[in-house]
Amino acid sequence: MTPVLDQLGEKLAEKWVSALALPGLLFVGASACAAVLGQDHALDAGLLIEKARHWAETVAHRPVVGQVTAVAVALLVAVAMGMFVRVCGEGAARVWTGDWPRPARRLARRVTARRAGVWGDLQRQIDGIRRDNPPYDRDDAHLRQITDLTARRDRMGLSSPARPTYTGDRFAGVEGRLRGQYGIDLAACWPGLWLVLPEEVRAELRTTRARFDAEVAGSVWACCYLVLGCFWWPAAVGGAAAGLVAWRRGRRAAAAHAGLAEAAVDVHLRRLAEEVGIAVPPGPTWDPRVGLLLNRLFRKGA
Repeated sequence: MTPVLDQLGEKLAEKWVSALALPGLLFVGASACAAVLGQDHALDAGLLIEKARHWAETVAHRPVVGQVTAVAVALLVAVAMGMFVRVCGEGAARVWTGDWPRPARRLARRVTARRAGVWGDLQRQIDGIRRDNPPYDRDDAHLRQITDLTARRDRMGLSSPARPTYTGDRFAGVEGRLRGQYGIDLAACWPGLWLVLPEEVRAELRTTRARFDAEVAGSVWACCYLVLGCFWWPAAVGGAAAGLVAWRRGRRAAAAHAGLAEAAVDVHLRRLAEEVGIAVPPGPTWDPRVGLLLNRLFRKGA
């Protein structure tokens, strides 16, 4: 039992350091640079080295208790920053997924309408090319046009936008497509489906969700560095770069997670129906009545 507990403690400590302490220590270091250099001497490495040497000599002449206290304070500040970012990450996830708070609802509707208009224009162009050029009369130029327009449309969303953000549409689109294909309410049926998914599928879903959450946290850290940039401009440059990376990687992580969740339903929904005693006709076709029965079962008749 002791080796198991030791291994668990090592894993928890490793996760704690990577998730909270290290990013927090980097921000504490950047804040120290901002306090020493400011905007006037933002890139003065000599001044920074001189000040760091002075601090190191000051700490070295203090008693061991003082040195330990200084290190402990720095770690506590770093962990506090990490916890602050983690708490803010919940709100940031709402921004990413388009679930904006009430004061921003009007802006959300405008952004959604604009995105839906652009998406609709692209779809009408695609439909127009297909209508004016039947399959037997399309040349390579028509095919390239359709491919380019489809790629531009899909970068905005796989269906007409209903949220102000790509990530929100990507997640919401899964529910809409599954409702149209199988007639199921994904929110109601997902807990039951989770229980019948193989462990490797659940592990992969956890992994893709963790990647998305990590990029959301990265966007919060980027905002923190942008605020610090008001006192030390290199922090703003780093924050802008980190924010751009988090945005690009977060979109890819959201698409991967949504696609995997949709595929999990496609592959394992039949097994869920069979596990709860609903007869499913053999073959690739799906009876919409099965979806209605699943909804009634998992909603408890509501």
